[in-house]
Amino acid sequence: MFGTTGTVLVNAPATADPYSVGAVRLLIGGATLAGVAATRRKSSPASSRWRPSRLSLVGALGVAVFQLCYFVAVDRTGVAVGTVATIGSGPMFAGLIATALHRRPPSARWLFGTGLGVGGVALLGLMGRDTTVNLAGIALAFLAGLGWAVFASVGKHEIERGHDSTAIMAAMFSGGAVLIAPLLAWHHPAWVVSWSGALVAVYLGIVTVGLAYTLYGYALRHLATPTVVTLTLLEPITAATLGAVVVHESLLAAGWVGIGLVLAGLTVVSTAGVVDPRAPHEYTDHRVETPS
Repeated sequence: MFGTTGTVLVNAPATADPYSVGAVRLLIGGATLAGVAATRRKSSPASSRWRPSRLSLVGALGVAVFQLCYFVAVDRTGVAVGTVATIGSGPMFAGLIATALHRRPPSARWLFGTGLGVGGVALLGLMGRDTTVNLAGIALAFLAGLGWAVFASVGKHEIERGHDSTAIMAAMFSGGAVLIAPLLAWHHPAWVVSWSGALVAVYLGIVTVGLAYTLYGYALRHLATPTVVTLTLLEPITAATLGAVVVHESLLAAGWVGIGLVLAGLTVVSTAGVVDPRAPHEYTDHRVETPS
C-alpha cells in the first residue's frame, strides 16, 4: 500500500504541492485510524484501557518529522535519492534503537539481510538514473528515516505493555497530523475540491495511512521493530513495478537486480533475530542468594 503512493500522485492535480498533500494525508489517515480504534474499543479491553501518554507524543513527533522531512528531502534532492536515503536509513536507525534498548549487538544474520535489502534499494533507485545529490536533502532524508524508526519503536513499546496497536497508531498519526496542520495556512489544499484531487486525498489517507498502518500495528505485535521496518523495503519494489506497468517508466536491468537483492534480504531478515542471543546482556543480576 505504501508503494502505490507515487503512482496515485501522478493523477493528482498540478496544484497539489508536497506539503499540502502530506498534511491532508495525515489528517484523513489519522481520522481513519481513530475510527478503527473507536470500533475496536468495544471489543478490545486493551484498547479501552489505553490513553495517550507522553511517549505517544514522542511517537507523534516522529510521525510529523518523517512526513515533513521526507517531502522536503525529495524536493531538495529528487525522488530517487530522497527515497533511497530515507528507506535505507530507517532500518539502520531501528536497529540502533533496538540495540540500545536491549544492550546487545545486532545478529549477524539480521545485519546481512538488512545490508542486502538496503543495497538492493540503492541499486533500484539510483543505477542508470539522472540524480541530484544535495547534502541538505540527504540530511533531511536521514532525519525522516530516524522519525520513522522512532514512531515504530514507540508503537512497539506500547504494544509490549499490552495496549491495542490500532489505538496507539491512531494517537501517533492524529498527533502528527495536528503538528503539521499549520502548514495548510501557507500551502492551501484547494486541489482537494476537484474530483481527481478528492479521490487522491481519500485514497492516500484511508488506504496508505488508515488501512496500511492498521496492518503495520498488527505486524508490530508479533515481530521486532527493526524487522518490521526492514520488511517495508518492499515499498520501492511496488513503486518501481507499478511505475513500469502503469506509468510506463523504464526499469533498467540493474533495477531488476536490485529487486532481487531486496527480496533475498527480506527472506533472510524474516527468519533472523534482531539481537545476537550469544552476546551477554549489559545488565546482569549480581545478587547472591542467601541460604534460608
